[in-house]
Amino acid sequence: MAVGAACTHGKGARPSPGATPSTTAAAALTDAAPPLIAPGARHHTTGGSARVGVWGEPDPAAPTLAGAAVRALVLPQLFVAGVDGRWRSALVDPGSDHVAPDLRSATFKLRPRAVWSNGSPITADDLRRSADARFVAGVDGPAGDGTITVRFTQRLPGWRRLWSGTSSVSSPAPGVWGGPFLVAGRTPGLETVLRRNDSWWGGLGPFLDDLHLVLVPDATTARQLLAAGQLDVVMPPAGTVRTEQLRQVPGADIDTANATGWNVSLFLNAAQLDGPTRAAVVATVDRGAFVGGLLRGEATLLDGFAGPEDGAWRGVGAGGGDAGGLKGKTVQVTGEVEEPMTPVLERSMQRRAAAAGASFELRNAEADRVEGWLASGDYQAAVVMGYDTPSPCWTCRWGSVDATLAKNADEGDDPAIVALEARLREGNLVVPLWRPRAVVAWRGNLEGVRVNGWALNGAWNAWEWYRAPA
Repeated sequence: MAVGAACTHGKGARPSPGATPSTTAAAALTDAAPPLIAPGARHHTTGGSARVGVWGEPDPAAPTLAGAAVRALVLPQLFVAGVDGRWRSALVDPGSDHVAPDLRSATFKLRPRAVWSNGSPITADDLRRSADARFVAGVDGPAGDGTITVRFTQRLPGWRRLWSGTSSVSSPAPGVWGGPFLVAGRTPGLETVLRRNDSWWGGLGPFLDDLHLVLVPDATTARQLLAAGQLDVVMPPAGTVRTEQLRQVPGADIDTANATGWNVSLFLNAAQLDGPTRAAVVATVDRGAFVGGLLRGEATLLDGFAGPEDGAWRGVGAGGGDAGGLKGKTVQVTGEVEEPMTPVLERSMQRRAAAAGASFELRNAEADRVEGWLASGDYQAAVVMGYDTPSPCWTCRWGSVDATLAKNADEGDDPAIVALEARLREGNLVVPLWRPRAVVAWRGNLEGVRVNGWALNGAWNAWEWYRAPA
């Protein structure tokens, strides 16, 4: 998966004021309200376990999206992305967070009873130890009233993503945890077992004794295991008639969300493919027909990364371009085996390449390996799943393309976002393909499960789950 952020409107497609949320406006969305556990939860039963099918290796130490999903359950985060795309206070004491008028610092207090699993308090020192030096110039305090000040290296309207989303406050020592669950055990390639953290500071939960994150990279197998009662919860990537197939699972409940932080895109490596070749590869993609046909009702065509009004890539990859520049060439196309529609897309691209006298060699592998290849530049073209928090990070994903534009984009400069996206489009460096609809399915007497398109997997709020009396 490609971790980070993407861009906005391109040449001729810049939205009118207010049509697409600016970086500043989107980053300001926050919910200073409720505790992580609703008051009615005091009536929930405790005990039991749940088995959640996850598509990526649930290794809390892995620098991947799948690893970040586990860390979000076992390590503290300042904020949690809610189902409405707003940041909810987590480790931050609700209502205490404020950003300076110049957007170069923010202040907040930590929840007063926030402790690690060994009983030691979670402090500003923990934030200092795990700060992202690209954006954090310093962490000051706490002051006498407990206020902590985080100073930024630049204007940063999207500061709430720090220590949140795909990032967490790192543990002070091995085997010490600070989230609603603890890591109780792990079998590589099979599952990670989490146990309730009785020292958790977030509320009355968790109510379950343990949570099993079971590696099931194939969406069809995950659905079959759900039907057989061997999984309790699944949140598979988008596939043809995925939702209807899940609805047909006996006894299954379904929840869906159209707004998500997920996307699937085609990346092209300028270090390995020249400009004409990249343009010809893009010509082998027919985004509209693919998404409108095979993914009808499961995903929407993605014309830009800033919102539904962003049309920067409108008309790009429409299947009518000139793939003739590929004649006599061989191009390697990489994909993630966990993404069910990638092989279908790759085969359609292969057919168009063959008609142009070219060959596409497919190299598909597990997401964590593909993420490594993208990070090291070991790819030519790659179809990958990406994720953006409600406060996307332009530097994280596109800083290598233009560090200045990416920095300015993170500062909330919409013209910089426009220019950065134009570079990506006109250089044929990336083509957004689709934004999947989020679907979660569960069965049995498990209560509290909710879909969240901004979640990294279906267990995002497992601290709220409980078993209803039989």
